[in-house]
Amino acid sequence: MRTLLILSFILIPFVVKSQSWKADFYKDFDESTFYRIEALYQVIDFKKVDLPLLHAAIFFVTNEERKKAKLKPFKFHPSIEKIASGHAQDMVKYGFYSHTSQIRIKRTVLDRFHLEGINPQHYGENICSTYGLQYENGRKVNPPYRAGEFTYAFTSKKETIPAHTYISFAKEVVNLWMNSPGHRQNILNPNFTTLGCGASVYLEKSFYNMPYFKVVQNFGGD
Repeated sequence: MRTLLILSFILIPFVVKSQSWKADFYKDFDESTFYRIEALYQVIDFKKVDLPLLHAAIFFVTNEERKKAKLKPFKFHPSIEKIASGHAQDMVKYGFYSHTSQIRIKRTVLDRFHLEGINPQHYGENICSTYGLQYENGRKVNPPYRAGEFTYAFTSKKETIPAHTYISFAKEVVNLWMNSPGHRQNILNPNFTTLGCGASVYLEKSFYNMPYFKVVQNFGGD
């Protein structure tokens, strides 16, 4: 069930441990060197998600698509990341899935930009709600025997559904957007120059409380 509407050798080591990603690191990595970060290949612990690292993974995987299209990569904008993260959290907290927020002062995308003191000439938003597990869409799933352990149904032997790593989840989300014309258009829009990404985890009650994420990208441009 899915829905879509330079590394410095002196200052920053290749190995970035979990829970240690900082906004300052965006200037030290690009869409190639980012993949050397050890923590990206950890399985996500849904009780203790390193959200800054996950946001960074989505950001750099998105810039890979810009590079493939021979477009300038997005620049990281901390206030826009705050906008994206806030909207993802609001969607989880208040139980909605929309570009239109249920919070009056945050109703529209532009409202959310204005609250952060940003008045862009060009702006946009992508949202997504999808599995935190590497689930094969459409396959039947057993009710979890133990909390958090999901298996496929109708198999001759136990087939556990693994959790995503930080990088595999980022690639999955960006792939979903790239396969959706409107979302792809936002990612490849040359008028957009800055990007911030946000995510929030929740349990999908309609699917045996499987871990899901609501994910948001916000784009800006002068």
